[in-house]
Amino acid sequence: MDRKHIYFLSPDGREKIRFLTRQPKPVTAQISLDLGLSLAEIRLPDRNTLMVNEKTVSIPDDILNVTDERTIFIYKNENWQKWQLFDKSSEKYYKMVSVGPGVPPTIEISGIKMHITKDSDPEQDTHQKLASLKQFGKRVLDTCMGLGYTAIASASRPETEKIICCDRDINVFRLCRENPWSQTLFESPKIQLLIMPVQELVTRLPDNYLDTVIHDPPRYSLAPELYTKDFYQEIFRVLKNKGGFYHYTGDPHRQSRRISLAKKTGLLLREVGFRRVKQAYAGVVALK
Repeated sequence: MDRKHIYFLSPDGREKIRFLTRQPKPVTAQISLDLGLSLAEIRLPDRNTLMVNEKTVSIPDDILNVTDERTIFIYKNENWQKWQLFDKSSEKYYKMVSVGPGVPPTIEISGIKMHITKDSDPEQDTHQKLASLKQFGKRVLDTCMGLGYTAIASASRPETEKIICCDRDINVFRLCRENPWSQTLFESPKIQLLIMPVQELVTRLPDNYLDTVIHDPPRYSLAPELYTKDFYQEIFRVLKNKGGFYHYTGDPHRQSRRISLAKKTGLLLREVGFRRVKQAYAGVVALK
Protein backbone atom coordinates (compact mmCIF):
# COMPACT_ATOMS: atom_id res chain seq x y z
CA MET A 1 0.00 0.00 0.00
CA ASP A 2 1.26 3.46 -0.93
CA ARG A 3 0.98 5.37 2.34
CA LYS A 4 2.48 8.60 0.99
CA HIS A 5 -0.84 10.41 0.64
CA ILE A 6 -2.89 8.73 3.37
CA TYR A 7 -3.79 11.12 6.18
CA PHE A 8 -5.88 10.83 9.33
CA LEU A 9 -7.94 13.39 11.21
CA SER A 10 -8.63 12.48 14.81
CA PRO A 11 -11.03 14.54 16.97
CA ASP A 12 -8.17 16.63 18.41
CA GLY A 13 -6.78 17.17 14.89
CA ARG A 14 -10.12 18.47 13.66
CA GLU A 15 -10.34 20.79 16.66
CA LYS A 16 -6.91 22.25 15.87
CA ILE A 17 -7.85 22.85 12.24
CA ARG A 18 -11.15 24.44 13.27
CA PHE A 19 -9.11 26.84 15.42
CA LEU A 20 -6.83 27.61 12.46
CA THR A 21 -9.79 28.36 10.19
CA ARG A 22 -10.63 31.29 12.46
CA GLN A 23 -7.17 32.83 12.05
CA PRO A 24 -6.11 35.28 9.31
CA LYS A 25 -5.14 33.42 6.11
CA PRO A 26 -2.78 32.04 5.06
CA VAL A 27 -1.82 30.34 8.32
CA THR A 28 0.85 27.71 9.02
CA ALA A 29 0.97 25.25 11.91
CA GLN A 30 2.08 21.77 12.92
CA ILE A 31 -0.44 19.02 13.57
CA SER A 32 -0.42 15.24 13.47
CA LEU A 33 -1.90 13.55 10.41
CA ASP A 34 -0.90 10.04 11.55
CA LEU A 35 -2.80 9.82 14.85
CA GLY A 36 -0.09 11.26 17.07
CA LEU A 37 3.00 9.43 15.84
CA SER A 38 4.55 12.55 14.28
CA LEU A 39 3.90 16.19 13.43
CA ALA A 40 3.46 17.56 9.93
CA GLU A 41 3.68 21.19 8.85
CA ILE A 42 0.43 22.28 7.23
CA ARG A 43 -0.67 25.49 5.57
CA LEU A 44 -4.21 26.77 5.18
CA PRO A 45 -4.41 29.27 2.31
CA ASP A 46 -8.17 29.40 2.89
CA ARG A 47 -10.77 27.77 5.15
CA ASN A 48 -11.28 24.57 3.19
CA THR A 49 -7.82 23.90 1.74
CA LEU A 50 -4.98 22.09 3.45
CA MET A 51 -1.44 22.14 2.04
CA VAL A 52 0.78 19.24 3.17
CA ASN A 53 4.25 18.91 1.59
CA GLU A 54 3.04 20.83 -1.47
CA LYS A 55 0.02 18.53 -1.82
CA THR A 56 -3.37 20.22 -1.86
CA VAL A 57 -6.06 18.49 0.19
CA SER A 58 -9.63 19.76 0.21
CA ILE A 59 -11.23 19.66 3.65
CA PRO A 60 -14.98 20.41 3.53
CA ASP A 61 -17.01 21.88 6.37
CA ASP A 62 -18.99 18.67 6.90
CA ILE A 63 -15.71 17.03 8.00
CA LEU A 64 -14.48 19.96 10.07
CA ASN A 65 -17.79 20.37 11.88
CA VAL A 66 -17.94 16.80 13.22
CA THR A 67 -17.41 17.10 16.98
CA ASP A 68 -17.82 13.41 17.85
CA GLU A 69 -14.85 12.53 20.08
CA ARG A 70 -14.60 8.96 18.74
CA THR A 71 -14.80 9.30 14.96
CA ILE A 72 -11.59 9.24 12.90
CA PHE A 73 -11.50 10.34 9.25
CA ILE A 74 -9.07 8.86 6.73
CA TYR A 75 -7.98 10.58 3.51
CA LYS A 76 -7.25 8.11 0.72
CA ASN A 77 -7.94 7.95 -3.00
CA GLU A 78 -8.26 11.74 -2.91
CA ASN A 79 -11.27 11.67 -0.58
CA TRP A 80 -12.07 11.93 3.13
CA GLN A 81 -14.24 9.21 4.66
CA LYS A 82 -15.02 7.86 8.09
CA TRP A 83 -12.51 5.17 9.02
CA GLN A 84 -14.89 2.25 9.02
CA LEU A 85 -16.18 -0.52 6.80
CA PHE A 86 -19.08 -2.94 6.51
CA ASP A 87 -18.71 -6.55 5.40
CA LYS A 88 -21.87 -7.64 3.61
CA SER A 89 -20.98 -11.35 3.74
CA SER A 90 -20.65 -11.44 7.53
CA GLU A 91 -22.87 -8.40 8.22
CA LYS A 92 -20.17 -7.09 10.55
CA TYR A 93 -19.48 -3.39 10.99
CA TYR A 94 -15.90 -2.31 11.71
CA LYS A 95 -15.14 1.12 13.14
CA MET A 96 -11.75 2.52 14.12
CA VAL A 97 -12.23 4.59 17.25
CA SER A 98 -10.20 7.40 18.80
CA VAL A 99 -9.40 6.89 22.48
CA GLY A 100 -7.48 10.13 23.01
CA PRO A 101 -4.67 12.30 21.67
CA GLY A 102 -1.34 10.59 21.12
CA VAL A 103 -2.45 7.03 21.87
CA PRO A 104 -3.28 4.17 19.48
CA PRO A 105 -6.85 3.84 18.24
CA THR A 106 -8.97 0.83 19.05
CA ILE A 107 -11.44 -1.05 16.89
CA GLU A 108 -15.12 -1.82 17.41
CA ILE A 109 -16.64 -4.79 15.63
CA SER A 110 -20.41 -4.56 15.48
CA GLY A 111 -20.33 -2.25 18.48
CA ILE A 112 -18.01 -4.38 20.65
CA LYS A 113 -14.74 -2.70 21.57
CA MET A 114 -11.61 -4.82 21.25
CA HIS A 115 -9.59 -3.12 24.00
CA ILE A 116 -10.20 -2.05 27.57
CA THR A 117 -10.40 1.74 27.37
CA LYS A 118 -12.23 2.72 30.55
CA ASP A 119 -9.57 4.58 32.55
CA SER A 120 -7.07 3.10 30.10
CA ASP A 121 -6.10 3.01 26.41
CA PRO A 122 -4.98 0.26 23.97
CA GLU A 123 -1.31 0.83 24.78
CA GLN A 124 -1.84 0.49 28.55
CA ASP A 125 -4.19 -2.44 28.03
CA THR A 126 -1.57 -4.31 26.01
CA HIS A 127 1.15 -3.55 28.56
CA GLN A 128 -1.01 -4.88 31.42
CA LYS A 129 -1.75 -8.12 29.59
CA LEU A 130 1.91 -8.79 28.79
CA ALA A 131 2.99 -7.80 32.31
CA SER A 132 0.82 -10.66 33.62
CA LEU A 133 3.42 -13.04 32.19
CA LYS A 134 6.42 -12.99 34.51
CA GLN A 135 8.62 -14.67 31.90
CA PHE A 136 8.78 -14.43 28.14
CA GLY A 137 10.34 -16.91 25.77
CA LYS A 138 12.04 -16.91 22.40
CA ARG A 139 9.06 -18.26 20.43
CA VAL A 140 5.65 -16.63 20.94
CA LEU A 141 2.17 -17.20 19.54
CA ASP A 142 -0.24 -14.25 19.43
CA THR A 143 -3.48 -16.10 18.75
CA CYS A 144 -5.69 -13.16 17.73
CA MET A 145 -3.79 -10.38 15.99
CA GLY A 146 -6.40 -7.63 16.18
CA LEU A 147 -4.57 -4.37 15.46
CA GLY A 148 -1.24 -6.02 16.21
CA TYR A 149 -0.35 -4.12 19.36
CA THR A 150 0.40 -7.31 21.31
CA ALA A 151 2.71 -8.69 18.63
CA ILE A 152 4.48 -5.34 18.27
CA ALA A 153 5.03 -5.04 22.01
CA SER A 154 6.27 -8.64 22.13
CA ALA A 155 8.72 -7.96 19.28
CA SER A 156 10.26 -5.14 21.31
CA ARG A 157 11.44 -7.61 23.95
CA PRO A 158 15.10 -8.58 23.41
CA GLU A 159 14.57 -12.22 24.41
CA THR A 160 11.84 -12.76 21.81
CA GLU A 161 13.09 -14.09 18.48
CA LYS A 162 9.87 -15.02 16.67
CA ILE A 163 6.20 -14.10 17.03
CA ILE A 164 3.60 -16.05 15.08
CA CYS A 165 0.67 -13.67 14.78
CA CYS A 166 -2.64 -15.12 13.69
CA ASP A 167 -6.08 -13.76 12.82
CA ARG A 168 -8.90 -15.12 10.71
CA ASP A 169 -10.51 -11.77 9.85
CA ILE A 170 -9.28 -10.24 6.58
CA ASN A 171 -11.13 -7.00 7.37
CA VAL A 172 -9.06 -6.47 10.51
CA PHE A 173 -5.95 -7.17 8.44
CA ARG A 174 -6.98 -4.44 5.97
CA LEU A 175 -7.46 -1.93 8.78
CA CYS A 176 -4.02 -2.87 10.16
CA ARG A 177 -2.55 -2.07 6.75
CA GLU A 178 -3.90 1.46 7.07
CA ASN A 179 -3.34 2.02 10.79
CA PRO A 180 -0.14 4.03 11.44
CA TRP A 181 0.24 2.33 14.83
CA SER A 182 0.20 -1.16 13.25
CA GLN A 183 2.97 -0.77 10.68
CA THR A 184 5.63 -2.64 12.69
CA LEU A 185 3.55 -5.75 12.01
CA PHE A 186 4.66 -5.57 8.39
CA GLU A 187 8.19 -4.36 9.04
CA SER A 188 9.56 -6.44 11.92
CA PRO A 189 11.57 -9.49 10.88
CA LYS A 190 10.46 -11.14 14.14
CA ILE A 191 6.76 -11.20 13.23
CA GLN A 192 5.18 -13.85 11.00
CA LEU A 193 1.63 -12.94 9.96
CA LEU A 194 -0.93 -15.65 9.21
CA ILE A 195 -4.51 -15.00 8.11
CA MET A 196 -6.24 -18.13 9.37
CA PRO A 197 -8.18 -19.41 12.40
CA VAL A 198 -5.82 -20.10 15.28
CA GLN A 199 -7.65 -23.30 16.19
CA GLU A 200 -6.51 -24.66 12.80
CA LEU A 201 -2.99 -23.33 13.15
CA VAL A 202 -2.26 -24.96 16.51
CA THR A 203 -3.13 -28.43 15.18
CA ARG A 204 -0.27 -28.01 12.68
CA LEU A 205 2.38 -27.01 15.22
CA PRO A 206 4.70 -29.65 16.70
CA ASP A 207 4.70 -30.64 20.36
CA ASN A 208 6.63 -28.40 22.78
CA TYR A 209 7.18 -25.77 20.08
CA LEU A 210 6.27 -22.51 21.83
CA ASP A 211 7.64 -20.72 24.87
CA THR A 212 4.73 -18.30 25.31
CA VAL A 213 1.12 -18.08 24.12
CA ILE A 214 -0.86 -14.85 24.37
CA HIS A 215 -4.54 -15.53 23.85
CA ASP A 216 -6.60 -12.35 23.54
CA PRO A 217 -9.75 -13.57 21.78
CA PRO A 218 -12.99 -11.71 21.08
CA ARG A 219 -15.53 -12.01 23.86
CA TYR A 220 -17.06 -15.45 24.41
CA SER A 221 -20.30 -14.70 22.56
CA LEU A 222 -18.38 -13.90 19.35
CA ALA A 223 -15.90 -16.80 19.39
CA PRO A 224 -16.94 -19.61 21.79
CA GLU A 225 -14.66 -22.03 19.90
CA LEU A 226 -11.67 -20.21 21.40
CA TYR A 227 -12.80 -21.01 24.97
CA THR A 228 -13.10 -24.80 24.69
CA LYS A 229 -11.31 -27.65 26.42
CA ASP A 230 -10.24 -29.08 23.05
CA PHE A 231 -8.56 -25.80 22.11
CA TYR A 232 -6.81 -25.59 25.47
CA GLN A 233 -5.51 -29.14 25.04
CA GLU A 234 -3.84 -28.09 21.78
CA ILE A 235 -2.30 -25.04 23.46
CA PHE A 236 -0.99 -27.29 26.25
CA ARG A 237 0.50 -29.69 23.69
CA VAL A 238 2.41 -27.05 21.70
CA LEU A 239 3.79 -25.24 24.77
CA LYS A 240 7.18 -26.21 26.16
CA ASN A 241 7.53 -27.28 29.76
CA LYS A 242 7.34 -24.20 31.99
CA GLY A 243 5.85 -22.30 29.04
CA GLY A 244 3.49 -19.44 29.89
CA PHE A 245 -0.10 -18.94 28.72
CA TYR A 246 -1.99 -15.66 29.14
CA HIS A 247 -5.73 -15.86 28.41
CA TYR A 248 -7.91 -12.75 28.24
CA THR A 249 -11.43 -13.57 29.36
CA GLY A 250 -13.09 -10.34 30.45
CA ASP A 251 -16.51 -10.98 31.94
CA PRO A 252 -19.24 -8.90 30.30
CA HIS A 253 -22.06 -11.03 31.81
CA ARG A 254 -20.59 -11.60 35.25
CA GLN A 255 -23.77 -10.65 37.11
CA SER A 256 -25.76 -13.39 35.39
CA ARG A 257 -23.15 -16.15 35.82
CA ARG A 258 -22.97 -18.58 38.72
CA ILE A 259 -19.22 -18.71 38.20
CA SER A 260 -17.10 -16.08 36.50
CA LEU A 261 -15.71 -16.82 33.06
CA ALA A 262 -12.17 -16.40 34.40
CA LYS A 263 -12.76 -19.04 37.10
CA LYS A 264 -14.46 -21.39 34.62
CA THR A 265 -11.54 -20.98 32.23
CA GLY A 266 -9.07 -21.67 35.04
CA LEU A 267 -10.83 -24.93 35.88
CA LEU A 268 -10.65 -26.07 32.25
CA LEU A 269 -6.96 -25.19 32.05
CA ARG A 270 -6.25 -27.31 35.13
CA GLU A 271 -8.21 -30.20 33.61
CA VAL A 272 -5.96 -30.27 30.52
CA GLY A 273 -2.82 -30.26 32.68
CA PHE A 274 -1.79 -26.66 33.33
CA ARG A 275 -0.35 -25.94 36.78
CA ARG A 276 -0.15 -22.73 38.78
CA VAL A 277 -3.27 -21.31 37.17
CA LYS A 278 -4.20 -17.94 38.63
CA GLN A 279 -6.34 -14.95 37.83
CA ALA A 280 -4.53 -12.01 36.26
CA TYR A 281 -5.34 -8.72 34.59
CA ALA A 282 -8.66 -9.23 32.75
CA GLY A 283 -8.09 -12.97 32.55
CA VAL A 284 -5.92 -15.86 33.71
CA VAL A 285 -2.29 -16.94 33.49
CA ALA A 286 -1.16 -20.58 33.51
CA LEU A 287 2.16 -22.42 33.39
CA LYS A 288 2.66 -25.82 31.81
